[in-house]
Amino acid sequence: ALLTQLGLPVLAQAQADVEARLNAALKKLDNVTADFKQTVLDDQKKIVQQSSGRVAISRPGKFSWIYTSPYEQKIIGDGVELWVYDVELDQVTVKPIEAGLANAPIMILMKQSDITADFTVSEVGQRKYLYWVSLEPKTSELEFSQVYIGLENEVVKAMELRDSFGQSTQIVFENLRTNVVHRPETFTFVPPEGVDVFGVGG
Repeated sequence: ALLTQLGLPVLAQAQADVEARLNAALKKLDNVTADFKQTVLDDQKKIVQQSSGRVAISRPGKFSWIYTSPYEQKIIGDGVELWVYDVELDQVTVKPIEAGLANAPIMILMKQSDITADFTVSEVGQRKYLYWVSLEPKTSELEFSQVYIGLENEVVKAMELRDSFGQSTQIVFENLRTNVVHRPETFTFVPPEGVDVFGVGG
């Protein structure tokens, strides 16, 4: 009798709870700002790169992902085009936003549809301060093979993206604010004069 109690209906309910918790957290990302710290690790878990900056999101389709350290880079999605401005290189690339977002970590945060349409969601569980879920892409077109999202009280606090070579990108969010009223210029980008622009717009 115990086995039937622990059987499929219970598991299905637990799975639905995990998906509901993740979707609830992602739904809060329509208009947010946050500071972030990003760490890239190689397959031996050695730190390859560390950077930090700030992010603003206005869904659907608009975001600003600005690296301020160790070098300045601006990635702006204005709803139509994706602009990447390398300040030190004096160089801008532009492409249609769908193409530019396909493999970007922020793509997951930009989704407004049910995440289970594109990912198989499973529970990892509580690890120290955060509750973690795992997302496995349903298509092999993405550069990353596994995504982990860490939640604190239905707020997205951390992400980890792993690729098929064992490299991982870890992103931790601080000072995340929801229901922000953004200024329009946050998501517009005009290339500075004299800067080389490469690519094709939307």
